Amino acid sequence: MAQVMQEIKKPILHVSCVPRKDTTLLKISLSQDDLGILYRVTSVLFHHRWDILEAVAETSSDGHVQDLFVIRSWDGKEMTESLLSQIRTDLYSLFYEGKTVAMYLRENSKEEILVRKIGDSEASLKLYNPISSDFTVMDLRMKDTPGILFQITEALYHLGIDIISFTANSFDGKIRDSFLLRTSLTGDKLDEKLMFPMLRAKLESFL
Repeated sequence: MAQVMQEIKKPILHVSCVPRKDTTLLKISLSQDDLGILYRVTSVLFHHRWDILEAVAETSSDGHVQDLFVIRSWDGKEMTESLLSQIRTDLYSLFYEGKTVAMYLRENSKEEILVRKIGDSEASLKLYNPISSDFTVMDLRMKDTPGILFQITEALYHLGIDIISFTANSFDGKIRDSFLLRTSLTGDKLDEKLMFPMLRAKLESFL
Protein backbone atom coordinates (compact mmCIF):
# COMPACT_ATOMS: atom_id res chain seq x y z
CA MET A 1 0.00 0.00 0.00
CA ALA A 2 2.82 2.38 0.91
CA GLN A 3 4.47 1.62 -2.42
CA VAL A 4 1.23 2.44 -4.26
CA MET A 5 0.91 5.76 -2.44
CA GLN A 6 4.53 6.59 -3.28
CA GLU A 7 3.87 5.94 -6.96
CA ILE A 8 0.77 8.10 -6.91
CA LYS A 9 2.72 11.03 -5.43
CA LYS A 10 5.60 10.68 -7.87
CA PRO A 11 6.05 13.93 -9.88
CA ILE A 12 4.78 13.80 -13.43
CA LEU A 13 6.39 15.52 -16.39
CA HIS A 14 5.34 14.73 -19.96
CA VAL A 15 7.07 16.45 -22.86
CA SER A 16 5.98 15.94 -26.46
CA CYS A 17 6.00 17.88 -29.71
CA VAL A 18 4.12 18.23 -32.98
CA PRO A 19 6.16 19.42 -36.01
CA ARG A 20 4.69 22.24 -38.08
CA LYS A 21 5.75 23.91 -41.30
CA ASP A 22 8.16 26.46 -39.81
CA THR A 23 7.68 25.89 -36.10
CA THR A 24 7.16 23.15 -33.52
CA LEU A 25 4.32 22.81 -31.00
CA LEU A 26 5.84 21.77 -27.69
CA LYS A 27 3.50 20.29 -25.07
CA ILE A 28 4.56 20.13 -21.43
CA SER A 29 2.34 18.53 -18.78
CA LEU A 30 3.09 18.82 -15.07
CA SER A 31 1.51 17.12 -12.06
CA GLN A 32 0.99 20.47 -10.32
CA ASP A 33 0.83 24.17 -11.07
CA ASP A 34 3.82 26.25 -10.04
CA LEU A 35 5.12 29.80 -10.32
CA GLY A 36 7.77 30.27 -12.97
CA ILE A 37 6.92 27.53 -15.46
CA LEU A 38 7.66 29.75 -18.46
CA TYR A 39 10.78 31.05 -16.68
CA ARG A 40 12.21 27.54 -16.40
CA VAL A 41 11.17 26.51 -19.90
CA THR A 42 12.71 29.61 -21.47
CA SER A 43 16.03 28.92 -19.73
CA VAL A 44 16.15 25.38 -21.16
CA LEU A 45 15.12 26.41 -24.65
CA PHE A 46 17.57 29.32 -24.60
CA HIS A 47 20.38 26.88 -23.81
CA HIS A 48 19.30 24.63 -26.69
CA ARG A 49 18.89 27.64 -29.05
CA TRP A 50 15.13 27.73 -29.49
CA ASP A 51 12.77 30.73 -29.36
CA ILE A 52 9.26 30.72 -27.87
CA LEU A 53 6.80 32.51 -30.14
CA GLU A 54 3.65 31.76 -28.17
CA ALA A 55 2.69 30.15 -24.87
CA VAL A 56 -0.63 29.24 -23.26
CA ALA A 57 -1.11 27.67 -19.83
CA GLU A 58 -4.05 25.38 -19.09
CA THR A 59 -4.87 23.95 -15.64
CA SER A 60 -7.31 21.07 -15.16
CA SER A 61 -9.70 20.70 -12.21
CA ASP A 62 -7.38 18.13 -10.58
CA GLY A 63 -4.43 20.52 -10.62
CA HIS A 64 -2.54 19.12 -13.60
CA VAL A 65 -1.02 21.74 -15.86
CA GLN A 66 -0.52 21.57 -19.61
CA ASP A 67 1.46 24.35 -21.23
CA LEU A 68 1.57 24.73 -25.00
CA PHE A 69 4.52 26.45 -26.65
CA VAL A 70 5.03 27.39 -30.27
CA ILE A 71 8.80 27.32 -30.69
CA ARG A 72 11.34 27.85 -33.46
CA SER A 73 15.02 26.93 -33.72
CA TRP A 74 17.54 29.77 -34.06
CA ASP A 75 19.36 27.67 -36.63
CA GLY A 76 16.37 26.37 -38.60
CA LYS A 77 16.79 22.87 -37.18
CA GLU A 78 14.05 20.34 -36.54
CA MET A 79 13.20 18.88 -33.14
CA THR A 80 14.72 15.41 -32.79
CA GLU A 81 13.85 12.65 -30.33
CA SER A 82 17.26 12.95 -28.66
CA LEU A 83 16.88 16.71 -28.20
CA LEU A 84 13.34 16.31 -26.87
CA SER A 85 14.63 13.74 -24.38
CA GLN A 86 17.39 16.11 -23.25
CA ILE A 87 14.88 18.97 -22.84
CA ARG A 88 12.72 16.71 -20.68
CA THR A 89 15.73 15.73 -18.54
CA ASP A 90 16.73 19.36 -18.09
CA LEU A 91 13.18 20.42 -17.17
CA TYR A 92 12.79 17.59 -14.68
CA SER A 93 15.91 18.74 -12.85
CA LEU A 94 14.51 22.28 -12.64
CA PHE A 95 10.99 21.31 -11.58
CA TYR A 96 11.57 18.34 -9.29
CA GLU A 97 15.24 17.95 -8.35
CA GLY A 98 15.90 21.32 -6.72
CA LYS A 99 18.18 22.74 -9.39
CA THR A 100 17.81 26.50 -9.82
CA VAL A 101 17.78 28.25 -13.18
CA ALA A 102 20.97 30.13 -12.24
CA MET A 103 22.72 26.82 -11.48
CA TYR A 104 21.49 25.33 -14.75
CA LEU A 105 22.73 28.26 -16.84
CA ARG A 106 26.12 28.33 -15.11
CA GLU A 107 26.58 24.59 -15.68
CA ASN A 108 25.99 25.20 -19.38
CA SER A 109 28.17 28.33 -19.63
CA LYS A 110 25.19 30.63 -20.21
CA GLU A 111 25.50 32.66 -16.99
CA GLU A 112 26.16 35.90 -18.88
CA ILE A 113 22.46 36.22 -19.65
CA LEU A 114 21.71 36.59 -15.93
CA VAL A 115 23.32 40.04 -15.89
CA ARG A 116 23.07 41.04 -19.57
CA LYS A 117 21.87 44.52 -20.55
CA ILE A 118 20.18 44.91 -23.95
CA GLY A 119 20.63 48.67 -24.32
CA ASP A 120 17.63 49.26 -26.60
CA SER A 121 16.90 53.00 -26.42
CA GLU A 122 13.73 52.52 -28.48
CA ALA A 123 12.21 49.82 -26.26
CA SER A 124 8.60 50.59 -25.29
CA LEU A 125 6.68 49.14 -22.33
CA LYS A 126 2.93 49.42 -21.72
CA LEU A 127 1.08 48.10 -18.65
CA TYR A 128 -2.67 48.39 -18.14
CA ASN A 129 -5.60 46.74 -16.39
CA PRO A 130 -8.58 46.33 -18.76
CA ILE A 131 -11.93 46.75 -17.03
CA SER A 132 -13.38 43.72 -18.80
CA SER A 133 -10.52 41.35 -17.89
CA ASP A 134 -9.23 39.60 -14.77
CA PHE A 135 -5.63 39.99 -15.92
CA THR A 136 -3.06 42.72 -16.39
CA VAL A 137 -1.85 43.25 -19.95
CA MET A 138 1.81 43.96 -20.65
CA ASP A 139 2.98 44.94 -24.15
CA LEU A 140 6.69 45.23 -24.79
CA ARG A 141 8.29 46.34 -28.05
CA MET A 142 12.05 46.05 -28.52
CA LYS A 143 14.73 44.80 -30.88
CA ASP A 144 14.67 41.05 -31.44
CA THR A 145 17.43 39.57 -29.27
CA PRO A 146 17.95 35.85 -28.53
CA GLY A 147 17.20 35.14 -24.87
CA ILE A 148 15.24 38.32 -24.17
CA LEU A 149 12.15 36.32 -23.22
CA PHE A 150 14.18 34.52 -20.57
CA GLN A 151 15.20 37.85 -19.00
CA ILE A 152 11.59 39.04 -19.00
CA THR A 153 10.27 35.85 -17.44
CA GLU A 154 13.04 35.94 -14.83
CA ALA A 155 11.97 39.45 -13.79
CA LEU A 156 8.33 38.38 -13.53
CA TYR A 157 9.24 35.27 -11.53
CA HIS A 158 11.23 37.21 -8.94
CA LEU A 159 8.35 39.67 -8.52
CA GLY A 160 5.86 36.84 -7.89
CA ILE A 161 3.94 37.42 -11.12
CA ASP A 162 2.23 34.59 -13.01
CA ILE A 163 2.16 34.49 -16.81
CA ILE A 164 -1.18 33.20 -18.12
CA SER A 165 -0.39 33.55 -21.80
CA PHE A 166 2.25 35.04 -24.06
CA THR A 167 2.52 35.87 -27.76
CA ALA A 168 5.38 37.32 -29.81
CA ASN A 169 5.18 39.05 -33.16
CA SER A 170 8.31 39.94 -35.14
CA PHE A 171 8.69 42.64 -37.76
CA ASP A 172 11.71 44.55 -39.20
CA GLY A 173 14.10 43.17 -36.60
CA LYS A 174 11.82 44.13 -33.72
CA ILE A 175 9.37 42.11 -31.65
CA ARG A 176 6.17 42.89 -29.83
CA ASP A 177 5.66 40.65 -26.82
CA SER A 178 2.21 40.57 -25.25
CA PHE A 179 1.54 39.01 -21.84
CA LEU A 180 -1.50 38.35 -19.66
CA LEU A 181 -0.37 38.57 -16.03
CA ARG A 182 -1.68 38.16 -12.49
CA THR A 183 -0.19 38.00 -9.01
CA SER A 184 0.74 34.49 -7.87
CA LEU A 185 -0.50 34.91 -4.29
CA THR A 186 -4.05 36.14 -4.92
CA GLY A 187 -4.62 35.61 -8.64
CA ASP A 188 -5.60 39.27 -8.99
CA LYS A 189 -4.51 41.91 -11.45
CA LEU A 190 -1.30 43.74 -10.65
CA ASP A 191 -1.68 46.74 -8.37
CA GLU A 192 -1.13 49.84 -10.50
CA LYS A 193 0.38 51.92 -7.69
CA LEU A 194 2.64 49.23 -6.22
CA MET A 195 3.46 46.55 -8.80
CA PHE A 196 3.44 48.63 -11.99
CA PRO A 197 6.41 50.83 -10.91
CA MET A 198 8.32 47.81 -9.55
CA LEU A 199 7.86 45.83 -12.74
CA ARG A 200 8.70 48.78 -14.96
CA ALA A 201 11.90 49.48 -13.01
CA LYS A 202 12.93 45.81 -13.14
CA LEU A 203 12.48 45.56 -16.92
CA GLU A 204 14.06 48.91 -17.69
CA SER A 205 17.17 47.90 -15.69
CA PHE A 206 18.23 45.58 -18.54
CA LEU A 207 16.37 46.96 -21.54
